[in-house]
Amino acid sequence: MDYIPIVKNNRLQNLLFGTLSFGIPLTLYFLTSSDSLMFDDAAEFATVIRLGSIAHPPGTPAYILSGMIWLALFAATHWNEIVILTLFSSFCSSLSGLLLFFTFRKFLSVLFPDISELKKNTISFSGSLAYTLSLTAWAWSNTIEVYAFQELAMALALYGLTGFHLTKKTVYLLAGALGLASGLGNHHLTMILFLPFVPFFFFNNMLVTKQDGAAKPKKKSVTKESFFSVYINVFRTSPIWKLALFTAIITLSYYGWMYYRSQQEYLYMFGKTDTISSLLYHISGGGYSKNISHTSGNIISARLPFFLRLTFFQFLFFIPFLIAGFNFLLRSGRGRFAGMLITYFLFLFVYQLNNNQWASTDAYLLLPYMLLVFSIVAGMGSLIRFKWVPVAGVLCVIVTVMLQYGDHNRKTYPVSKGLMHLLDVSAPVGSTILISDWTTVMQYYYYRIAENFRPDLVVLNYDVKFTHYRILPLMYPGYYQKIKKEYDTFIGELAARHPNQIQNTGCDLDSPRLMEVFGILIRKMEQVAKEDHSALLTDPKAHFFYVRQGFYSPNRFVSGCFTSTVPGDSLSSAEFLKLDPEFLKSPLLFNDPGALDKLVDFQAMLDLHLNYYKANHMIKEEAEAEQAKARIMKLQREMKRHMSFAYKIK
Repeated sequence: MDYIPIVKNNRLQNLLFGTLSFGIPLTLYFLTSSDSLMFDDAAEFATVIRLGSIAHPPGTPAYILSGMIWLALFAATHWNEIVILTLFSSFCSSLSGLLLFFTFRKFLSVLFPDISELKKNTISFSGSLAYTLSLTAWAWSNTIEVYAFQELAMALALYGLTGFHLTKKTVYLLAGALGLASGLGNHHLTMILFLPFVPFFFFNNMLVTKQDGAAKPKKKSVTKESFFSVYINVFRTSPIWKLALFTAIITLSYYGWMYYRSQQEYLYMFGKTDTISSLLYHISGGGYSKNISHTSGNIISARLPFFLRLTFFQFLFFIPFLIAGFNFLLRSGRGRFAGMLITYFLFLFVYQLNNNQWASTDAYLLLPYMLLVFSIVAGMGSLIRFKWVPVAGVLCVIVTVMLQYGDHNRKTYPVSKGLMHLLDVSAPVGSTILISDWTTVMQYYYYRIAENFRPDLVVLNYDVKFTHYRILPLMYPGYYQKIKKEYDTFIGELAARHPNQIQNTGCDLDSPRLMEVFGILIRKMEQVAKEDHSALLTDPKAHFFYVRQGFYSPNRFVSGCFTSTVPGDSLSSAEFLKLDPEFLKSPLLFNDPGALDKLVDFQAMLDLHLNYYKANHMIKEEAEAEQAKARIMKLQREMKRHMSFAYKIK
């Protein structure tokens, strides 16, 4: 079969538009990034990359390894590590924009072979920025997360697969394999769901159709092959098996590296994949798999309006081009390609509706959104007879940036600085703190390990073990010796009933014996604090759980954002009651599901303050606490207006 040759490039023009496709998003990401850690998993990834340890399931070894290399490259600069790793996300997303630009050029050269180089470059440039500066892509490109790396993996896969489809060159096959493997070695679910569509790129006429002159029709009519036959026949050709082999080798190398690293212990590790069974458990989702095992219709109905709205604002001004693109693809005999775009989107859209969590799941749609941009590019190309189309594409990008810049400016949202300040002023020297809030615990771990922040404290999750049971002995060896007997007994009982939970997330105290030994452990920790003349602090959720189970007396003092076994100083409470962390004043708060639990935590702590002040007739402090609570309730009402789906799920 003869393929339409790709028009030779005007190198200077390509260089200019390619540079802009990379440089503009990178600049905007950098200008809106922060030197603070955000909610969700930013602190965990920053810590794991620094240590080279194990991240939460599936372990994301491709991202962790790449992040370690990136961190090493910038080691001599002495920059803030948070800034360096945020820049890594920005670089990955911007590089994906560059790859999309060149992929869209190839795409347009086939669909519209007579289009001028300038128009081709302008449309490809607009399509690239329509993705990288979109609502969802921008949100995950200026923070420390795996999703920007996943964008890069998909962009590389599409670049390689599209290039091979059009040229049959092995170099593109290798690029596609590296992209697929990097995605499978990272946030693998979104790439796994793309794998059924990979054979489409091996169809002879997916993009280059008979109407284009790609194949001369035979004199005698032949029966048209069914889609199923064409799909199955792909697996009878060697290129797809070469792709599969390359992809498998690279993917296994990533997870093999993670298995190798797991043979050591680290100050922080989410799991320990040092055996084949534990490796498979981790890769398959570990404790997180329960998020989609019990999904109710109520959850789906709550999430559907939000994600429909998200998809609308994802494309916004480009929606007419999106519709025009699907119309063109169907009319020009490229229905299979159009079907691939929409079906992959529906796969992920339905999946995240069934995901019983409210933070981060918008990122599951990043890759399907990327594929839908092909339709936008096709739509602009199909309307190129109108001279205003290339200019309109660029204007759509400019207006989108103007509208969204403030909503992505993380400089106004220094989450970790605010939370660590509250922890610092609330905790007397030598305190032991039991915290239910994942973000606060993980951020403390990062700052302690990376910056030696408050090394006098013992900060633990309220299940004591946190993720891996060896973290406590490694991080706090002296404290461990004081509670060794009770802690080891608890871990032994938990291991007998839930073997995976001692090495991963989760702590189901679902038997009388488990509850008994855990209570003994908490009482021992309280005894140690008393003997050491130090404070045992708990956040509200931990406090209410321990009180309800009778682990300790509810008659406690307030110490800033914690309850305490010893009287707190007036300074810590006064600082907490001001509730003036800068992130509470940011517009980003109202679109961040990760902040929901923290505001509920603040509300519960203020209730404890009010109860304490009323019981002790502290009128001035009671009035201040009432004012602070009114402010938190007002913020919650505003958050509920923006993110009602998350409140309904809870």
